[in-house]
Amino acid sequence: MWGTWPDPLPEPLSWKPDAIVVLGGGDLARGKQAITLAKQYPDVPLVVTGDGGVLYQQLIDGGVKKSRLTHETEATSTVENARFTRDWLARLKARRVALVTDGFHAPRALAIFSDESPDREFQAVFDGRPAEPSNWYTYCERRERLAVLHNLFVHGIWIF
Repeated sequence: MWGTWPDPLPEPLSWKPDAIVVLGGGDLARGKQAITLAKQYPDVPLVVTGDGGVLYQQLIDGGVKKSRLTHETEATSTVENARFTRDWLARLKARRVALVTDGFHAPRALAIFSDESPDREFQAVFDGRPAEPSNWYTYCERRERLAVLHNLFVHGIWIF
């Protein structure tokens, strides 16, 4: 059913971000991607949202200074990630924001963040679909399809 959709191709950032938002709820690949971006853009602040501390600690262990990190711990969904980081992004005067997530989650995350903060520009940063996805990854792809429908009917947000 729906094959591997959604499965966008990763693209390099087309601009320097004003902030990097790392979305919790994923695996350690999101942390690795965030560390890579943090090294590429050493003066850009990072906001970790919806994370129980695993990604936050992974970033610190990966060499990201705590002074660059904001840890938003209350979000339990992508909609809340977008809502709860909005004020942080305003304080940072962030106009262009890189969203670190997984490929299967990127289209919905972009739609939700753009809906919540239409005055900002967002681009998703993620690794491509693994050649041999883990059971966790396959489960998340399937769950994402239901989440797209949930966001349409509950929040009125469609990803296309």
